[in-house]
Amino acid sequence: MTPRALTPIAALALGACFSGTFLAGQPCDKDADCGPTLSCEEGRCGGGAASATSTGSDASTATSTSTSSTSTSTSTTVEPTTSTSTTTSTSTTGDESTSTTGPSCGIGSCTDLDILLVVDNSPSMDDDSERLVALLLAFGNKLLPALKQACSVHIGLVTTDVYAPNPAECQKLGALVSVDNDGEPCPFAEGFPYATSADLGDPTKLACIALVGNEGNPDERPYDALLAALNAQNNEGCNEGFIRENAFLAVLMVTDEDDGEADDPQGHDGSDTLDYNLWFSALETIKGGSENIYFALVTGDADQENSLCPWDPLSGPDGVGASDAPLLRALAEKFPDDHRAIGSLCQAEAVPDVFYPLMDEVLGDLNSVCGAG
Repeated sequence: MTPRALTPIAALALGACFSGTFLAGQPCDKDADCGPTLSCEEGRCGGGAASATSTGSDASTATSTSTSSTSTSTSTTVEPTTSTSTTTSTSTTGDESTSTTGPSCGIGSCTDLDILLVVDNSPSMDDDSERLVALLLAFGNKLLPALKQACSVHIGLVTTDVYAPNPAECQKLGALVSVDNDGEPCPFAEGFPYATSADLGDPTKLACIALVGNEGNPDERPYDALLAALNAQNNEGCNEGFIRENAFLAVLMVTDEDDGEADDPQGHDGSDTLDYNLWFSALETIKGGSENIYFALVTGDADQENSLCPWDPLSGPDGVGASDAPLLRALAEKFPDDHRAIGSLCQAEAVPDVFYPLMDEVLGDLNSVCGAG
């Protein structure tokens, strides 16, 4: 199937809310697709193709030494391109003694964070696409600046069905989106299929993985996609070490349908196991307890009668609006109050501001559970 191109309205929203070159290198049909400052040249915003850059494996080392008649102090910080950080301190006064302290970076006790976005790419997301763009812009505007405090960050995205533009060997559920809709590698600084701390200063890079279209299977499988992204086979293969054993895991799941409830009017089966208690237990096992996970769900409204986009499963090719997603909602509610957030995809306007309260809640919770404030 041919991936769906970004709509002009969505492109303009992205271009306006970040820098004027936010859509540089992205596919386009006309100048309006490229935001306020770029033109459409040879099928791409600004002309040419998006390219990936890599910092290689160089490590940066900073050393400071102060000396008096009685003491010497040396501090070394090493930050290689594997997004790890080690800080060592040695002090001597009279008798030789050595003390080692932890890193000075981190959001409280959470030094390393793995952030996984699970995004619905089924046809029913067509009428939700502009709200999805606004949500991801809110994520970038609110969370990325705060994440700079962490020692290292991984940010990756999987879709609820196989992402067709990925390289052939990574066209499978749970493989991170690593290319744009035309198959061009995403330009992450360290060359991985995910953003790292080195990319936090340029949130425009997230556009490459965020614009996944809606050409996936109508029978979306968000939980299976999440679980597959966490398994060792994908982590050691296509996902190149995205999930780290000792990192705090934050999940943001965005979908306009539930994961195959038993009475699904469209007849969809959804993920292989439909018991949210088993879903929760599996996540606990993988991360060593729910205290090491934050789960945010953005879906339709529980109160469908008063929703701004009530779910109509029998309209259009795959339904319109957004369902209340009872199974996924129940999964989110298994997490402690400060380890979860549930937000509505149905907003009056498709602008980032309407999602800021949700992102403020997520950021506040992360600060709380990590002991940062």
